Amino acid sequence: MKHGLRDGRLHRLLGERMFHPHVWGLDENSLAGGLALGLFIAFTPTIPFQMLLCVIGATLLRVNLFCALAAIMITNPFTAVPIYLAANRLGHALCDVTGLGVSTAAMFGFEGRTGKFMEVGLYLWTGCLVFSAVSACLGYAAVRAAWRMNSRVKGTASAKSGERPTGTDGTNLL
Repeated sequence: MKHGLRDGRLHRLLGERMFHPHVWGLDENSLAGGLALGLFIAFTPTIPFQMLLCVIGATLLRVNLFCALAAIMITNPFTAVPIYLAANRLGHALCDVTGLGVSTAAMFGFEGRTGKFMEVGLYLWTGCLVFSAVSACLGYAAVRAAWRMNSRVKGTASAKSGERPTGTDGTNLL
């Protein structure tokens, strides 16, 4: 795998970070970060660029690339329209309550079609960023909780067999 990636465009852009163990490995932090990154990108209206953003983000943040790529598949041709419609409604509601939409259009002097386009874009991006942040936080917390629960279950099973369970850092769990 590494030999095919060497001297390619991504390798020239990202350097040796591409080969960091956390990008390709499975540990608690890497997996939780990969899911959070993938969910964050999945809910942004960047469909044609999501994979590229995911690869660059996972490499720079040193999180699991495969988990991040799997998570962006939430938005696909079947789910994108309902997700973005819901995000637009949420953004519209949030911007109307705060008055952000009107003040932004007035501040930049957008009128007519351009103003309407910018207003709709503001609503969509506002809702999408709320969805992204919430889903990323929930995904990160879910992976951490599942990993810890799995460690405890393994610890209980090994305690019954007489072994002393150890955590991912090598310390005793009991």
